[in-house]
Amino acid sequence: MKLVVIYGSPRKTASITYHMIGLFKDELMKYGPVTFTEFFLPQDLPHFCTGCYNCFFKGENDCPHASYVQPIAAAIREADGMIFSSPVYALAESASMKALLDHFAYIYMPHRPMEEMFSKTAFILSVTAGAGTGHCIKTISTSLKFWGVKRIYKYGKALAAWKWGEIKASKKETASKALKKQAKKFYSATQKRHQLKSSLFTRIIFFVMKKMHSGSNTESLDATYWHEKGWLTKECTPFKNTHTI
Repeated sequence: MKLVVIYGSPRKTASITYHMIGLFKDELMKYGPVTFTEFFLPQDLPHFCTGCYNCFFKGENDCPHASYVQPIAAAIREADGMIFSSPVYALAESASMKALLDHFAYIYMPHRPMEEMFSKTAFILSVTAGAGTGHCIKTISTSLKFWGVKRIYKYGKALAAWKWGEIKASKKETASKALKKQAKKFYSATQKRHQLKSSLFTRIIFFVMKKMHSGSNTESLDATYWHEKGWLTKECTPFKNTHTI
């Protein structure tokens, strides 16, 4: 099993999210062989989206930060599942994580969704000393839904500590048990991802966009992409291996 891990913070030694992802990875490896490709933000994507629209109108390789974005995109494309982690900054996700999501707006379903996304799973982790994990997870989850990701698992926890070494043993134990359950679900879903049915949300958005592109300017990059994928015909869809519903 191949998984991509994206960390929304460069901190490691004292970072709670980094250690929690470590526990999650350890649990996953108990079920079978797993390889992890890891990206740390902002080192692996040190730029904010400039809003130039190049990815929409010219193509993703014309993004001024394509040399950073596309290696991440390639790793995601090849992976079976994805793991996202972000600490809470000012009651929301880290700016680096938001910057990554902004750079991947071109793979939203209204634009040029990766066909591989429709058979992928994801796990989102956010922990904090106080509040904000819900908002942080929701932002990341919303993007993944519009990417077409088939299953999204989430875990957020307020641990009343700033550093890993400051967390009470009882809270660590509670979090560890929760991560074990999430790891079991995530591994199982990722293993049988091709047999799972896409969510109703994904199907509705896909067919709304299909109708939109069917009547749009076929010279646009997005409409051309949908046409080349064959998604504008009645029978062809990215769902399951058979491309049928």
